[in-house]
Amino acid sequence: MMAQEHAHSSAVERLLNCEVPLRAQYIRVLFREITRISNHSLALTTHAMDVGASTPFLWAFEEREKLLEFYERVSGARMHASFIRPGGVAQDLPLGLCRDIDSFTQQFSSRIDELEEMSTGNRIWKQRLVDIGTVTAQQAKDWGFSGVMLRGSGVCWDLRRAAPYDVHDQLDPDVPVGTRGDRYDRYCIRIEEMRQSLRIIVQCLNQMPSA
Repeated sequence: MMAQEHAHSSAVERLLNCEVPLRAQYIRVLFREITRISNHSLALTTHAMDVGASTPFLWAFEEREKLLEFYERVSGARMHASFIRPGGVAQDLPLGLCRDIDSFTQQFSSRIDELEEMSTGNRIWKQRLVDIGTVTAQQAKDWGFSGVMLRGSGVCWDLRRAAPYDVHDQLDPDVPVGTRGDRYDRYCIRIEEMRQSLRIIVQCLNQMPSA
Protein backbone atom coordinates (compact mmCIF):
# COMPACT_ATOMS: atom_id res chain seq x y z
CA MET A 1 0.00 0.00 0.00
CA MET A 2 1.12 3.58 -0.59
CA ALA A 3 1.87 4.45 3.04
CA GLN A 4 4.94 2.20 2.96
CA GLU A 5 6.02 3.71 -0.35
CA HIS A 6 5.83 7.16 1.21
CA ALA A 7 7.91 6.17 4.23
CA HIS A 8 10.70 4.85 2.00
CA SER A 9 10.56 7.82 -0.39
CA SER A 10 10.60 10.36 2.45
CA ALA A 11 13.71 8.77 3.93
CA VAL A 12 15.52 8.92 0.59
CA GLU A 13 14.42 12.53 0.01
CA ARG A 14 15.72 13.63 3.42
CA LEU A 15 19.06 11.95 2.81
CA LEU A 16 19.37 13.66 -0.57
CA ASN A 17 17.84 16.96 0.56
CA CYS A 18 15.36 16.56 -2.30
CA GLU A 19 12.41 18.94 -2.76
CA VAL A 20 9.11 17.40 -3.93
CA PRO A 21 6.93 19.48 -6.32
CA LEU A 22 3.85 20.96 -4.66
CA ARG A 23 1.36 19.14 -6.90
CA ALA A 24 3.08 15.83 -6.17
CA GLN A 25 2.81 16.53 -2.43
CA TYR A 26 -0.95 16.99 -2.74
CA ILE A 27 -1.24 13.82 -4.82
CA ARG A 28 0.70 11.90 -2.18
CA VAL A 29 -1.55 13.11 0.62
CA LEU A 30 -4.61 12.37 -1.50
CA PHE A 31 -3.62 8.76 -1.99
CA ARG A 32 -2.43 8.24 1.57
CA GLU A 33 -5.88 9.26 2.80
CA ILE A 34 -7.50 6.96 0.22
CA THR A 35 -5.28 4.24 1.70
CA ARG A 36 -6.35 5.18 5.23
CA ILE A 37 -10.02 4.84 4.33
CA SER A 38 -9.37 1.49 2.67
CA ASN A 39 -7.45 0.17 5.69
CA HIS A 40 -9.85 1.51 8.31
CA SER A 41 -12.93 0.19 6.52
CA LEU A 42 -11.37 -3.26 6.25
CA ALA A 43 -10.20 -3.22 9.89
CA LEU A 44 -13.62 -2.11 11.15
CA THR A 45 -15.68 -4.57 9.17
CA THR A 46 -13.48 -7.64 9.69
CA HIS A 47 -13.64 -6.70 13.37
CA ALA A 48 -17.43 -6.61 13.04
CA MET A 49 -17.34 -10.13 11.56
CA ASP A 50 -15.27 -11.32 14.51
CA VAL A 51 -17.99 -10.18 16.92
CA GLY A 52 -20.90 -11.51 14.88
CA ALA A 53 -21.90 -8.95 12.21
CA SER A 54 -21.19 -9.94 8.61
CA THR A 55 -23.17 -7.33 6.65
CA PRO A 56 -20.73 -4.40 7.19
CA PHE A 57 -17.92 -6.51 5.74
CA LEU A 58 -19.83 -6.98 2.47
CA TRP A 59 -20.59 -3.25 2.31
CA ALA A 60 -16.95 -2.38 2.89
CA PHE A 61 -15.69 -4.62 0.11
CA GLU A 62 -17.99 -2.91 -2.37
CA GLU A 63 -16.54 0.48 -1.41
CA ARG A 64 -12.98 -0.82 -1.21
CA GLU A 65 -13.20 -1.93 -4.82
CA LYS A 66 -13.72 1.70 -5.82
CA LEU A 67 -10.62 2.75 -3.89
CA LEU A 68 -8.49 0.01 -5.42
CA GLU A 69 -9.70 1.13 -8.83
CA PHE A 70 -8.24 4.58 -8.08
CA TYR A 71 -4.95 2.82 -7.32
CA GLU A 72 -5.15 0.93 -10.59
CA ARG A 73 -5.86 4.05 -12.62
CA VAL A 74 -2.71 5.82 -11.46
CA SER A 75 -0.35 2.85 -11.35
CA GLY A 76 -1.77 -0.18 -13.13
CA ALA A 77 -1.75 -2.13 -9.84
CA ARG A 78 -4.40 -2.61 -7.17
CA MET A 79 -2.18 -3.23 -4.16
CA HIS A 80 1.58 -2.71 -4.54
CA ALA A 81 1.40 0.36 -6.72
CA SER A 82 5.00 1.68 -6.74
CA PHE A 83 3.35 5.05 -7.34
CA ILE A 84 4.95 7.21 -4.63
CA ARG A 85 8.65 7.40 -5.45
CA PRO A 86 11.64 9.46 -4.27
CA GLY A 87 11.15 12.95 -5.68
CA GLY A 88 7.38 12.77 -6.15
CA VAL A 89 5.09 10.29 -7.86
CA ALA A 90 5.47 8.00 -10.87
CA GLN A 91 3.16 10.03 -13.10
CA ASP A 92 0.47 12.71 -13.01
CA LEU A 93 -3.19 11.90 -12.39
CA PRO A 94 -5.15 10.68 -15.42
CA LEU A 95 -7.96 12.83 -16.80
CA GLY A 96 -11.23 12.47 -14.92
CA LEU A 97 -9.75 10.88 -11.81
CA CYS A 98 -10.13 13.94 -9.57
CA ARG A 99 -13.78 14.18 -10.58
CA ASP A 100 -14.37 10.52 -9.76
CA ILE A 101 -12.59 10.79 -6.41
CA ASP A 102 -14.76 13.80 -5.58
CA SER A 103 -17.88 11.78 -6.45
CA PHE A 104 -16.66 9.01 -4.17
CA THR A 105 -16.25 11.39 -1.22
CA GLN A 106 -19.82 12.58 -1.64
CA GLN A 107 -21.37 9.11 -1.55
CA PHE A 108 -19.01 7.41 0.92
CA SER A 109 -20.04 9.75 3.71
CA SER A 110 -23.49 8.14 3.67
CA ARG A 111 -21.85 4.70 3.79
CA ILE A 112 -20.11 5.68 7.02
CA ASP A 113 -23.49 6.81 8.37
CA GLU A 114 -24.97 3.41 7.45
CA LEU A 115 -22.15 1.60 9.22
CA GLU A 116 -22.67 3.72 12.32
CA GLU A 117 -26.43 3.21 12.18
CA MET A 118 -25.89 -0.53 12.25
CA SER A 119 -23.15 -0.63 14.89
CA THR A 120 -22.47 2.43 17.04
CA GLY A 121 -25.60 2.40 19.19
CA ASN A 122 -26.26 -1.32 18.86
CA ARG A 123 -26.71 -2.89 22.29
CA ILE A 124 -24.94 -6.15 21.42
CA TRP A 125 -22.10 -4.30 19.69
CA LYS A 126 -21.51 -2.15 22.77
CA GLN A 127 -21.68 -5.15 25.11
CA ARG A 128 -18.85 -6.74 23.15
CA LEU A 129 -16.67 -3.62 22.90
CA VAL A 130 -17.24 -1.22 25.82
CA ASP A 131 -14.68 -1.67 28.61
CA ILE A 132 -13.02 -4.53 26.71
CA GLY A 133 -9.28 -4.42 25.97
CA THR A 134 -8.76 -1.24 27.98
CA VAL A 135 -5.35 0.43 27.71
CA THR A 136 -4.51 3.54 29.72
CA ALA A 137 -2.69 6.52 28.23
CA GLN A 138 0.43 5.71 30.25
CA GLN A 139 0.37 2.07 29.17
CA ALA A 140 -0.01 3.13 25.55
CA LYS A 141 3.08 5.34 25.86
CA ASP A 142 5.09 2.73 27.75
CA TRP A 143 4.27 0.05 25.20
CA GLY A 144 5.13 2.23 22.21
CA PHE A 145 1.63 2.47 20.75
CA SER A 146 0.99 4.77 17.81
CA GLY A 147 -1.87 5.77 15.52
CA VAL A 148 -5.39 4.72 16.47
CA MET A 149 -4.13 2.63 19.40
CA LEU A 150 -2.46 5.67 20.97
CA ARG A 151 -5.28 8.12 20.27
CA GLY A 152 -7.83 5.59 21.51
CA SER A 153 -6.17 5.72 24.93
CA GLY A 154 -6.64 9.48 25.16
CA VAL A 155 -3.30 10.72 23.82
CA CYS A 156 -3.84 13.51 21.28
CA TRP A 157 -0.91 12.77 19.00
CA ASP A 158 -0.98 12.54 15.22
CA LEU A 159 2.21 12.65 13.15
CA ARG A 160 0.45 14.78 10.53
CA ARG A 161 0.04 17.45 13.22
CA ALA A 162 3.11 16.82 15.37
CA ALA A 163 5.60 16.76 12.49
CA PRO A 164 3.77 17.81 9.30
CA TYR A 165 5.11 16.38 6.07
CA ASP A 166 4.21 17.14 2.46
CA VAL A 167 1.33 19.67 2.61
CA HIS A 168 -0.23 18.61 5.91
CA ASP A 169 0.55 22.05 7.35
CA GLN A 170 -1.89 23.45 4.75
CA LEU A 171 -4.73 21.14 5.83
CA ASP A 172 -6.87 21.24 8.96
CA PRO A 173 -8.45 17.92 9.93
CA ASP A 174 -9.57 17.25 13.49
CA VAL A 175 -7.79 14.60 15.57
CA PRO A 176 -10.31 12.30 17.29
CA VAL A 177 -9.23 11.07 20.73
CA GLY A 178 -10.74 8.43 23.00
CA THR A 179 -11.60 8.71 26.68
CA ARG A 180 -11.78 5.10 27.94
CA GLY A 181 -9.05 3.39 25.93
CA ASP A 182 -11.25 0.40 25.12
CA ARG A 183 -12.22 -1.38 21.90
CA TYR A 184 -15.29 0.83 21.51
CA ASP A 185 -13.18 4.00 21.59
CA ARG A 186 -10.84 2.57 18.96
CA TYR A 187 -13.85 1.71 16.80
CA CYS A 188 -15.25 5.25 17.14
CA ILE A 189 -11.89 6.79 16.28
CA ARG A 190 -11.57 4.77 13.08
CA ILE A 191 -15.08 5.86 12.08
CA GLU A 192 -14.24 9.52 12.67
CA GLU A 193 -10.84 9.23 11.00
CA MET A 194 -12.55 8.03 7.82
CA ARG A 195 -14.67 11.19 7.92
CA GLN A 196 -11.56 13.29 8.46
CA SER A 197 -9.85 11.53 5.55
CA LEU A 198 -12.76 12.52 3.32
CA ARG A 199 -12.28 16.09 4.54
CA ILE A 200 -8.56 15.99 3.70
CA ILE A 201 -9.25 14.50 0.27
CA VAL A 202 -11.70 17.29 -0.56
CA GLN A 203 -9.19 19.91 0.62
CA CYS A 204 -6.49 18.34 -1.55
CA LEU A 205 -8.75 18.34 -4.60
CA ASN A 206 -9.65 21.99 -4.01
CA GLN A 207 -6.13 23.24 -3.22
CA MET A 208 -4.01 21.15 -5.59
CA PRO A 209 -2.22 23.31 -8.19
CA SER A 210 -2.93 22.49 -11.81
CA ALA A 211 -0.58 20.28 -13.79
